[in-house]
Amino acid sequence: MSPPRAAGRPLARFAVADELTCYYDRPAEPANVHVEAHVDGRLDESVVRAAVGALLGAEEGLRARQAGTGRWRPAYYWEFPAAADTDPVRVATYTDAADLARLRSDFLSASPPLRTSPPLRLLLASGTDADAGDVLVLNAHHAHFDGLSALRLLRGVASRYEELSSPPQPLGARAAGAGASTGSAGGADSAGSGPAGDARSAAARSSDLPPDDPPQPPPVPRGRITRIAGEREPGTPVGLPGYGALLLTWDGLADAAAFRSSAGGSVNDLLIATLMVAIGEWNAAHGAPAGLVQVTMPVGEPVQATAAGQWANRSRLTKVSATVRPGCTVADLLGTVAAQASYAKRQPGAQVDGVSRALTVVPIPVAVKRAALRAAVRTIGQFASDSCLVSNLGVVAPVSFGPAGTARLWFSTSAHMPRGLSLGVVTTGDDLALTFRYRLALFSPAAAADFAGRYVRTLDAVVGRRVPA
Repeated sequence: MSPPRAAGRPLARFAVADELTCYYDRPAEPANVHVEAHVDGRLDESVVRAAVGALLGAEEGLRARQAGTGRWRPAYYWEFPAAADTDPVRVATYTDAADLARLRSDFLSASPPLRTSPPLRLLLASGTDADAGDVLVLNAHHAHFDGLSALRLLRGVASRYEELSSPPQPLGARAAGAGASTGSAGGADSAGSGPAGDARSAAARSSDLPPDDPPQPPPVPRGRITRIAGEREPGTPVGLPGYGALLLTWDGLADAAAFRSSAGGSVNDLLIATLMVAIGEWNAAHGAPAGLVQVTMPVGEPVQATAAGQWANRSRLTKVSATVRPGCTVADLLGTVAAQASYAKRQPGAQVDGVSRALTVVPIPVAVKRAALRAAVRTIGQFASDSCLVSNLGVVAPVSFGPAGTARLWFSTSAHMPRGLSLGVVTTGDDLALTFRYRLALFSPAAAADFAGRYVRTLDAVVGRRVPA
């Protein structure tokens, strides 16, 4: 059967992951990807809008919108209008860190509408204090973006901003500059050139892989999956909608490199094992059991960070599991985590599990399929859902906004219940940027800060860092 057409052009059917994302997406817990850039200088609103407009005009894939193909359609379809339907840039001001956190939470607690092009929104937040810098927050719908493509989108905005805000250059200098920028476009694992960049890449690369021997599946522990103990504001409803996001920076990569030289594993393995221990300790402090902690680990396609990547969600979902017993340490779990993570990265597979794939191909209306999946989440989600998610974009090249300065970056992805928590990681320079995205139905902002503090203290202790009392 030929695909539907709009204005004489064929429509593109949603991929399996795209369609499933639409089933999970709902007002209480939007399915979105978040990338955030902080600069010390000021971003000119008119130049930001011009940069975004130039990118949308040049990239047809960014102008995607969900086509209206009938109430009883068995699938969703993308269409690509000649121009965007709306200006995706919003502006706001913030007075302090708490005010910025509120703006971020409100902004990330709604998905960009898919029926309107483009499926993304940008928030330009300017500090009212003279010493406060500006922040550009990207909210991209997960049905059309993964972490790497969302980062590439923000990098594209920054590149055009730099071009538009820089004085014209002589033709010869412009050509030389263009050649230099091509080499620094940066994939997810680039860390700059020279010995310092190579050392950072070796210390922080999240996709370290073993030699090309046939991979053997490691043993995977079994049992009932642990749920993170919730701690909401007193009196708040169980189904409280919306997200919070807590942004931290950890500067312990050098210590982590020394630790890894003796303990093995990648930085990503260390982060996952530490999160498992933190969950065990958190649950014990809240009178809840731990046991089997299972972490969703998306595996991205490196090409998605390059100009050859697609405006699409191409990440593949894998799992890492370990049994967390009382008194368990990160060193106890690291070998198990490293073996499973290495195998998951080496072993090709589908983006999602077989049951989810089967649901998308059944020739019944999407409304029925969505209702069936939501019912399954409500009934068996407490038993089948993973404990949490860790998504690591790896080491990325610096992102410059020209006269506004080089950006500090953070990244996160959705945290649907009953999981309720995701940890997004991106490395720039010598720092790990950690974003704890949490459902307000699981954590209050204070509880999220307590959990994140426990996590960072555990990470510091594992690598032998001296932390001020």
